[in-house]
Amino acid sequence: MSRTVKIVECSRDPAIIDEQIRNILANDGYKLINYNDEMVWKMGTGLMTAMHYIKFEFSDNVLCISGWVQGGTGSVVGGKEHDLTGFTAAIPKKSVAKTMAKIEAVATQ
Repeated sequence: MSRTVKIVECSRDPAIIDEQIRNILANDGYKLINYNDEMVWKMGTGLMTAMHYIKFEFSDNVLCISGWVQGGTGSVVGGKEHDLTGFTAAIPKKSVAKTMAKIEAVATQ
């Protein structure tokens, strides 16, 4: 797996942050799915652009945010995961990074 991971320390109640993160993801067009036995947020079908993925989880007051893009179509897991660095799929990567930045901002308020 090739994912971009950010670790964020939170000073507020994780339940409140969790709700705010879910709202951000839903407003940005992400849907919660089961991806290889992981619950992740996905946007896109892979037809016009790479699929966008974000996963977040808490451990005490530490938030781990993972983001990546993947080629392929629909719910078929056919393409390779790509972290958010490099030129390949640069526009989708920027979109995922922007949403991750929103999540990080909410978590560190």
